[in-house]
Amino acid sequence: MLSTVCLGAVALVASLLQSVSGFGFGIVFMAIVPLFLPYSTALGISSILSGTLNLVILRRCWRHVDLKQLWLPVLFCLCGSSIGTFLLVSSPSPIYKRLLGVFLIVLAIWLCFFSERIRIQPTTRNAGIAGIVSGLCGGLFSVNGPPMVLYFISVIDDKKTYMATLQCYFILNNIYLLTIRTMSGLMPKGIAVSALWGLAGLAVGSFIGGCIFNRIDGKKLKQLVYVVMVLSGTWIAVHG
Repeated sequence: MLSTVCLGAVALVASLLQSVSGFGFGIVFMAIVPLFLPYSTALGISSILSGTLNLVILRRCWRHVDLKQLWLPVLFCLCGSSIGTFLLVSSPSPIYKRLLGVFLIVLAIWLCFFSERIRIQPTTRNAGIAGIVSGLCGGLFSVNGPPMVLYFISVIDDKKTYMATLQCYFILNNIYLLTIRTMSGLMPKGIAVSALWGLAGLAVGSFIGGCIFNRIDGKKLKQLVYVVMVLSGTWIAVHG
């Protein structure tokens, strides 16, 4: 019972963050939930909840999706997702759980110090690299956002277009990940009750996040997330 309540609370915080900044659900969720639920269970629930959240956010801004910037990263991402899922199937999950910890630490430090200094051009090469890396992270860790956030925020200037295109990208990737994970037997049975608790938290978090979208200081919120990522990543990397 306690674990399901904690899961709902984590989903609330993670969905609030993504509703405000456009990303972050998978980072927060997979940084904390594997501490009290099996990694494969957390991965499956994260895929379900993040896909649902993407739909909720996209509903507010779907008219602004930039299809020209969307299709190429999606194609490369599907390849990366397939490779990541294959690696997850062929190797013991504790290895990737520790890798997740290291990934979170490096990612937090990188975003904290360099995210505002980088300007990426919308070339085929850059779109491919971002898509492949994003897909690998999604397949292994259910954290596919940061590489594409870095890419889209560099090539898309309009705030609503950025938000809509990013959420559409997440939806397409999550559908694909859920499909191949189900076909590979990676979706644990009996996660429906936990997912419902997560959906309850998601509903509250997305509502609050939508209300404060234009008021919150996103930079301070992101800095707090980076600290949580480093602490959680250290714990996961050390304890597995």
